[in-house]
Amino acid sequence: MKGKGSFLVMVFSVVGLVLWTSMFANVMTAMDALRTHTNIATFTALLTIILIAPVVLLVGGVFAASFGYYKGYQGAQAQDASGILRMVFGIVQIILFISLFGTIMTSFYQLSIGGATANASFSPAEYTAFGTVVTIAPVVLFLAGIFGGVATGVSGYRARRRGRRALLS
Repeated sequence: MKGKGSFLVMVFSVVGLVLWTSMFANVMTAMDALRTHTNIATFTALLTIILIAPVVLLVGGVFAASFGYYKGYQGAQAQDASGILRMVFGIVQIILFISLFGTIMTSFYQLSIGGATANASFSPAEYTAFGTVVTIAPVVLFLAGIFGGVATGVSGYRARRRGRRALLS
């Protein structure tokens, strides 16, 4: 990821996270159809796997977005020796993340109440640890999003400061 699209990868990671959480109710509806299938008991351990899968998929999507942001950051660090772009993007990323976080919160709330929403027909209590993960995840995501933006800006500032010292020496 050391090409010119590193900043774009960082933006798409944030947008991808929002899309993943927004569309996860559809995944849960499909999981519920599998969980309630009339012949589910025929297949050894499939019900157990289906009960665990939503947590794994949700956390996996979040980690994939985080990894995408990190790889984009590495590429941005390699192509932005002065640090100015990282300082600016750190601020832009915080604004973008906070602006889109309402959608993430709404999505997690709908996932926590499940079948009580108009577009979902599943029961979160039926799935192993799903309710716990859904109630904790927004806090972790919010802190991580803010931290990511601040860390990006600070790394740009440090690179800028190191560059000025090199010029003065």
